[in-house]
Amino acid sequence: MATTTASFSITSNIMSYPISINKSMTMKKLQSCNGLEETSGLRTKKFVNATETVIIEENEYTDTKAHKVYIRNISSDKTNFFYVAFNSGAAAATTTEVIGKLYGGDWMLMPWLGSTDITVASITTEDDQYLEYMVFADGQEN
Repeated sequence: MATTTASFSITSNIMSYPISINKSMTMKKLQSCNGLEETSGLRTKKFVNATETVIIEENEYTDTKAHKVYIRNISSDKTNFFYVAFNSGAAAATTTEVIGKLYGGDWMLMPWLGSTDITVASITTEDDQYLEYMVFADGQEN
């Protein structure tokens, strides 16, 4: 039985509200105690200029499952960021929902149903940018 665990730790020394959060999560299949069994493998993509690119296509994985997606901007330059968005709908009527920006060194782990494309857009036209990403997939029926 496969298991994948994500751990997350935040420590803040902001004087008005110091905080320490340590959480972990075992990534499980939809409505199951079984762990996610598939992965896309860790992928790295180079962006040479400001471009919008689909990095994960909706038809790569089964819809309405408990997939998780990890994305990290490898750049150390905080001015080089990526927009991250969900795209859904037919090519002629695509709806884009921007999730946010990933600045240099930022990363995210999010749930994903598999029913939308995940698109990124690099912001710089002067520097090469690198993005790494991985899908932890619920590819089997429960």
